[in-house]
Amino acid sequence: MLAIALLISIVGSSVTYFQVRNAFARHRAFEQANELVTSLLSYQLDAETGLRAFMTSGRRAFLQPYLSARPLFSPTLKQLQDFVQERGITDAMPLVSDVYDSHSTWENDVARPLAAAPTGVAATQRLALGKSLVDRIQGDLAQLHGVLKSQADAAMVQAQELLRRAAIFTALLIFVFGCAAIVADYIRSRALAALERERAIADTLQQVFLSGWQTRPQMQVGTAYLSATREAALGGDLFDMRRTEDDRTMVLVADISGKGLHAAVETALVKYSIRTLAQEDGDPGSVLRKFNRTFMADAQDQSSFVSLFFGIIDHESQTLRYANAGHGPTYLRRNGDVEQLPVTGPLIGVQEDATFSSASLSIAPKDTLVLATDGLTEARDSSGMMLEDERAMRWIAEIDGSPQAMADEIVARLKKYSGGRIADDLALLIIRLNPTSVPAAEPSVPAAEPSVPAAEPSVAAEPSVPAGIAAPEAASHGT
Repeated sequence: MLAIALLISIVGSSVTYFQVRNAFARHRAFEQANELVTSLLSYQLDAETGLRAFMTSGRRAFLQPYLSARPLFSPTLKQLQDFVQERGITDAMPLVSDVYDSHSTWENDVARPLAAAPTGVAATQRLALGKSLVDRIQGDLAQLHGVLKSQADAAMVQAQELLRRAAIFTALLIFVFGCAAIVADYIRSRALAALERERAIADTLQQVFLSGWQTRPQMQVGTAYLSATREAALGGDLFDMRRTEDDRTMVLVADISGKGLHAAVETALVKYSIRTLAQEDGDPGSVLRKFNRTFMADAQDQSSFVSLFFGIIDHESQTLRYANAGHGPTYLRRNGDVEQLPVTGPLIGVQEDATFSSASLSIAPKDTLVLATDGLTEARDSSGMMLEDERAMRWIAEIDGSPQAMADEIVARLKKYSGGRIADDLALLIIRLNPTSVPAAEPSVPAAEPSVPAAEPSVAAEPSVPAGIAAPEAASHGT
C-alpha cells in the first residue's frame, strides 16, 4: 500500500506540476499579447499627435513622433496577428484584421497626404477621416484587450484550480500514508510479537533437546551450536551422545527440514526415537530403517524430512559402526588426512520402504571424528559462494588442538568467511578417543562460548544444558 501510494504521489505530483506550469505559461503569453495591444495603441496615438502638431505649427520637427511610430506599428501588429492565429482565438481574429485595414487606410489616405500637403480644403476632410479611423482602431484594440485579458484570467483560474486540487490530493495522500503506516505498524507489531513468542518457545525447546547428552572418560568431545541471524527462523539442528546399556556410546547428528516451532518440536521425535531404538537394536542401519517408518507415521508435517548420521562407538574394540541417511558433513581426520564418510541411505521421511546399510571403521586414539550439519558446508561468503565440503575438509586438516579448540576455531573461521551473517544454524560435534592408559583431559574453555570438559565422567543425572554449546545469539535465529 505504501509503495502504491508513493508511486501515485510521484505520478500525480509530476502531472500537476506540468499542468500548472503550462497554465502559468499560457497566462504569461496572454499578458505579453496584451502588452502588444498597448504598444499598438501607443504607436497609433503618437503618430496621430505628431501629424496634428505638424499641421498646426507647420514645423516638420513635430512629425518626429509620427515618423518614429510608423516603422514599429506594422511588425508589432504582425506579431499580434501570429499569436492570435497560433492560439486559435476566433474572437480576436476579426479585430486584428480590422485594425490592420483601418491603419492601412489611415496611413495611405490621411497621414502621407497630410505630411506632403498640410494645408487646403482637402486637409480638413482628411483630418476628419483620420479621427474616425483612429477612433475605430482604439475601439478594436480595446475589444482585443478584453478578449486577451479574459484568456489570461482563464489561464490563471485554471492554475489556481490545479493548485487547489493538488493541495487536496496531497492532503489525501498524507492521510492515506498515515493510515497505511498505522495499519502496517500494527500488523508488523503483532507479527513480531507472535514471532518472538514462537522464538522463545523454540529456544527453550531447542536448549532442552540439545541437553541430556553424556560424555565418557574414554573420549574428548568438542561441541558448538551457532544460531543463524535474526532474520532467519529457528530450525531443527540436533546433536546427541548417549551411553548404551552395553557400555558403548551412541552418537547422533541430525538436521530436520523446515523452520520455526514445528522444526524445533520435530527434534524431540528424532532424538528420543533414536535413543529408544538404539537400546533395542545395536545395528545403526536397522535403527534408521525402523525410525524412518516411525517418522513418516508420526511427523506432524508429512513433507518433513531429516538428514541424519547415527553411529555407535565400541570403546573396547575402538571401532565406529554407523549409518548415514543423506547427511553430508561427516568427516574423519586420520594421520593429517581428512576423508568424508559416505552416505549409506536416503533421507529419512522420503520413502517408507527405504533401506539403510551400516558401515564400520576403526578409530585410533589420535583420529578425530567431525560431525556437523549443513550450516557448515552451505555457509556463503559476500559473493554468494558456498563453503562446501572441500574447504571444510581443508579447515579440519589445518586446525590442531583439542576437539573443543577445533570446534571454536571452525566457528571463528565460519563467521569470518560469512562476514558475520550466518544464514543457517550449525550444530557441530567433534570426538576423539583417549588412549586407555591416559586419563581424559579437559579442553580449554573459550571466553565467549562455554565448552564441555573433554572427558567428563558419566553421571546418572543428565545436565540441563549441554556444555560446549554456544548460547544462541540474542539477535539470531535460523536453521
